[in-house]
Amino acid sequence: MKEAAETASRFPRLRTRIESAEYAEAPDDTFDFGLRSLLDGLEARLRGAGD
Repeated sequence: MKEAAETASRFPRLRTRIESAEYAEAPDDTFDFGLRSLLDGLEARLRGAGD
């Protein structure tokens, strides 16, 4: 969390998000879920590109 706060310090909107109570309450796997969702979407799009 400390690293995230240090990185976010350069980005006001991100810093506000990280400092919010909502962010701290997010499930531990939130990042993994978001990344998997993004990658699944890209994979689906690449599969459809050959059509």
